This record gives sequence, C-alpha cells and structure tokens, in this order.
Amino acid sequence: MSEIQSLNHSAICVHDLQQAVDFYCGVLGAYEASATDFVTEDVVKGRSLHRSIILEDYLIALMLARDFMPMPPEERLRGTHGFRHAFGVPKERFKTLIGILEQNGVRFEGPVKHSEKGPFGESIYVKDPSGNFLEFVWRRDENVAYDRVEGVGEG
Repeated sequence: MSEIQSLNHSAICVHDLQQAVDFYCGVLGAYEASATDFVTEDVVKGRSLHRSIILEDYLIALMLARDFMPMPPEERLRGTHGFRHAFGVPKERFKTLIGILEQNGVRFEGPVKHSEKGPFGESIYVKDPSGNFLEFVWRRDENVAYDRVEGVGEG
C-alpha cells in the first residue's frame, strides 16, 4: 500500500463563484491560482465550474454547486452538517485573523476555548457567503514534532 503524505486539496461548494472568491481572497488573504475556462461544452460533458485558490499552503477548489445546497439558518455560525471546513492558524496570527474579520464586518463566534487536556487552544467560527461553516483553530501542540506510529496505515 502506498503511503499517503497529506491532504492535497479539497473542494468547497458555493452558490456564487465571484462572491466566494471575494470572501476567500479579499477577506481571508487567499489568491487565485486557476479557473475553468467556462466553455459550455465542458459543462454539458459534466466538468465542474470552479476557481482554484491558494490559502497559505492549501489548495481549495471553489466549486459552483450543481443543485441547491440546504444551508443552516443565517444566525448559526457553527455546526456539524456536511458543509464544514476547519483551518489551522498559528497562535501568534489568531488575533490578527479576528481583527481582519472585524474590519471586514464578518460575523463570527468566539474565540471559544477548548479543554486544557486537548490539542486545540481556541477556535473561531464563521460562515462564508454561501453558508459553509468555517472554523479557524490554533493548536497547543503546533510546535511539537511527532514520530510516525509503526503499523498505522500499513496494509
């Protein structure tokens, strides 16, 4: 069995591509990497309409949802339904992120303190313009190097 190194990228379904790019790039500091060419024949053949962005070292495909996505009520800023994504933030940049959200008028919940016995320090919870739940968390163990556990992931 091949050894998996890391998560390469993920897709976030959105209702409005430009609105999503404006949020992820304009507020969170991502930058655009690529986009589909929006050729009608490609869409008819099943190719998704998307724009790829890079947020720090993470590639995200913002995918135009093919169908309506049932989203949570406007006032809910966190939850566990199928549209949830979490991002690690270094502790020293956590307060800066809160300031950026405040400057841009983005509603958020937190910071929420996690149990002292766990690896997470604090989280803030936000929704993107399409209603996807986003969590930003700093980890108490962010500077700890872990050894690979023998037998894990082996066939």
